Amino acid sequence: MNYKLEDLEKAVEAVQAGESIRQASKQYGIPRSTIGDRISGRFDVKKPVTHGRPPAIPLEIENKIVQSIKMAARMGVGLSRKQILLRTNILCRRTKIQTNYQNFTAGKDWWEGVKRRHPEIAVRKPERLSSVRARMLNETVVSKYFEDLAKLVSDFKFQYCTIWNCDETGFNFEHSPVKIVAEKGIKSVVSKTSQKSSNLTVMACINGEGSAMPPLIITKGKTVKSIHGYKTSDAPDGTVWTFQDKGWITDDIGEKWFDEVFLKYCGPTRPQLLIFDGHSSQ
Repeated sequence: MNYKLEDLEKAVEAVQAGESIRQASKQYGIPRSTIGDRISGRFDVKKPVTHGRPPAIPLEIENKIVQSIKMAARMGVGLSRKQILLRTNILCRRTKIQTNYQNFTAGKDWWEGVKRRHPEIAVRKPERLSSVRARMLNETVVSKYFEDLAKLVSDFKFQYCTIWNCDETGFNFEHSPVKIVAEKGIKSVVSKTSQKSSNLTVMACINGEGSAMPPLIITKGKTVKSIHGYKTSDAPDGTVWTFQDKGWITDDIGEKWFDEVFLKYCGPTRPQLLIFDGHSSQ
């Protein structure tokens, strides 16, 4: 079907209003025979004509299943194809849905038909989202956050240069092996890497104008000697170096960053706004 149902309805209405089928066909891009079938009452105007065998599960129920699938994906608890087929079969058994086939089992063929009838869904590889973030990532919480932020910016008349955002990120120095040439058909292709890997944590901060403060870099180690293994002179001007047993940011290091970096480089204007995540060290 290379036309929309809305256009078909308009074409039928135009013919009923006195326009010829030929004119309506040319205007809305609908085949003349299709318009004629609707005018004669052979087919319902609001339902597309389907060819071949009808879907096993009634379309009304199939549409509800697809809506549930899309809702689950939006909520971060998406279903795999295997889970969808399993739950569809359980639904058919428990509700005793009368399908168009004897001994029907939702499988590959049914799923391919669903994808054809609902081109808006596809198999996607999801990104990781922790349960803690998922609880906060909903429309009510996010909308309230931005409402409060907008009110704060308006009340204090913050300029772009006085609105700062900080966050920490980690860098792991274990190298990723390059692609290698290996024998075809081998199930496992590996490449050796170092048993020990070092990592750094970087605390960065930038304002609404795009100006960045010098970073605070945390090395992994128990003494200041852990910093000596890095060429600190190549770091950006003003970089503050420190160390921690696991290379993580702690409460003490968070205070160190605030005192030695933020207050030093944020400028004399007051007040200033600093936005950060809910990490305990911040």
